[in-house]
Formats: sequence, C-alpha cells, structure tokens
Amino acid sequence: MNNILKISYRNLKRNYRRTLLTASLITIGVIFVLIYTAMSGSFKSYTVGQITDSLMGHIQIHKKGYVASVDNLPLDKNLNAKMVEFIESKLESNPFIESYSYRIKFGAMFSNFTSTTNIRLNAIDPEDEFPTLPLLESRISDMISKVWMSK
Repeated sequence: MNNILKISYRNLKRNYRRTLLTASLITIGVIFVLIYTAMSGSFKSYTVGQITDSLMGHIQIHKKGYVASVDNLPLDKNLNAKMVEFIESKLESNPFIESYSYRIKFGAMFSNFTSTTNIRLNAIDPEDEFPTLPLLESRISDMISKVWMSK
C-alpha cells in the first residue's frame, strides 16, 4: 500500500500540469453542481411561495372525500357547523397561526342564450382573505389594471 501511495505521489508531482488541470476541472464541476442545486432550490421555494401567498394558502381543510371529487364541486362535502366550530377553536388556540379565512367554492353555468359554459366561483371575505394570502391583493390589482389597460 505504501508503494502505491509513493508511486501515485511521484506521478502527480512529475505531471503537475495534468494534475492541476484535472483538479481544477473537478473543482469547477463541483462548484457548478452546487450552484445549480442552490438555484433550482431557490426557484422551487419562490414558486411555492408565490402559489401559497397568492392563491391557496399554506393549509386547506376540507371534509373527507372533497379532494377526490373536487372536479364535480360536490355540495354534500361541505363542513357542517359542528366541524367548523371545532376547527375554528383549534386555529384560534394555536399561537403559530397568524390568520385564516373561509372560502366557498361552487360551480355555475354562464349562458348568453347562444352558448353555455360552466364556471367556478370562489366566495371570500376580503378582510380575512388578504391577511391570509398577502400577495392576493396585488394579484387582483394587477389583473384589474391589465383589464383597464386593454380597453
């Protein structure tokens, strides 16, 4: 084993340019991998932050079976008053929860007597929703300004 180490050390010392080039290429490769990993993690956290702060929120509470049938927007999967009181008591007693809001999601039909299409509507209370989703207000104002600019 000692002979192998001596031979390898002598080879590295004898071919110092090749050794330096190989070591620098390995170092540059490792640096690029680390930079790529950091940037992709940053992009992922930014995307998740944008979605949770402007659209969904960090936690959503539904009645069992709602998520499986969310495409149908079922009316029988709503939380009853007892469930809402229980959830509300748990949310208010937790010191780590800054705000929460209620949402009602429902489907409707929109018709102009020539054609009909279905739409999904979300009912919110802005006073509760804006503290819960801090980026929602700017998203709505941007959308309104784009509509006004297009006219």
